[in-house]
Amino acid sequence: MKNIWLLFKKEILTAVRDRRTAILVLIFPLIFYPTMLGVIFHFTTQNVTGTGNTVSRIAYVNREETPELARRFEGGEKVRMSYYSTVEEAEEGFARSGDILVIASQKSPSGVDVDIRYRQYNQESEIALSRTQQILESYLTETLKQRLSSMGVDYEDITQPMSISVESTDSEENSLGQEMLKMMLPYFVILSIITAAMGLGAEITAGEKEKKTISTLLVSTLSRRDIVLGKFLTVFSVGTVAAVSSVIGLIYGLKIFGLNLPLGELTPTIFGSILATVLPLIAILSALVISIGSFSRTQKEANIYQTPVLMVVVLTGILSMSGGINFQSYAYFVPLLNSLEVFKELIGGVVSPLHIGANFLTNTPIAIALIFVSIGLFKRENILFRL
Repeated sequence: MKNIWLLFKKEILTAVRDRRTAILVLIFPLIFYPTMLGVIFHFTTQNVTGTGNTVSRIAYVNREETPELARRFEGGEKVRMSYYSTVEEAEEGFARSGDILVIASQKSPSGVDVDIRYRQYNQESEIALSRTQQILESYLTETLKQRLSSMGVDYEDITQPMSISVESTDSEENSLGQEMLKMMLPYFVILSIITAAMGLGAEITAGEKEKKTISTLLVSTLSRRDIVLGKFLTVFSVGTVAAVSSVIGLIYGLKIFGLNLPLGELTPTIFGSILATVLPLIAILSALVISIGSFSRTQKEANIYQTPVLMVVVLTGILSMSGGINFQSYAYFVPLLNSLEVFKELIGGVVSPLHIGANFLTNTPIAIALIFVSIGLFKRENILFRL
């Protein structure tokens, strides 16, 4: 351990003196993340506010057959009507400039059939659908009142079979803050870890081979195992600092822009669980970049080999953030993905010993195996000094 510690201190001092490492690990997360989040939050809130002011364009068929319903639509707020006599004309208008298509027809002297067509996942069309549903509900209520009145029954005297009250328990800022923290924090943490590990890992392995300074270490009293473990601890430490910096930057950025975060729910137990979740992940990524750097002849070659790793990490982070992956309980046994999924649970205040244990038991053996791979590569002269 004494030899490993000496090499670790030497590599850490070199990394601290390197401005690129300091910027990537400390300055970048603490400045870039708040700025980025401010831009995202600004446009998100503008979009949420703007959707309420959107005027819905409704293509309506058979106004003559259903004049009362048509008048109800005309009296709706933020609605612009376009009337058509045939379905074919209405479909063309809807495809060209409409948000929703309403085909109304007289079913009987006392009834109306309504066929609604809209574009799923289109924001303007779904807003128009919501407004259309409100208008139809209002029309049904008024029609029912009139029918009951003609029968000598007061609508208000009828006991409703169900009363539904919907109320948001949180403000818009609180909800956005919680969701953004839960979705974005795991992704940016893993992104910070891999970017910091890639740059430093390639430099202290393939970079030293390229500059011939690796020979000084090889002729010293340090064993190949000590060299690999010392460099691994260096990358592991820098990756840990990068993860902490990204957390601070993200939380700081969200609070600057007025988002209330559920930090009160982050108890010491949850913090300990987060640590148990993140450290094996950092160990895997650190050992992986050390293995790649040990195999590569030059730092440029190491960066090329690391690119697919970065792409896999980014893709996994995006899919986890967007909810695009659903392996149910098996997700907690998939490397990288399991850490992100457990991280999201912990931020939401959910501590699952089963999921945390699955994450730890899956990632720790992989990290140890990758360390042994790096040691094996360092012991092979044909790999270490290949041209």
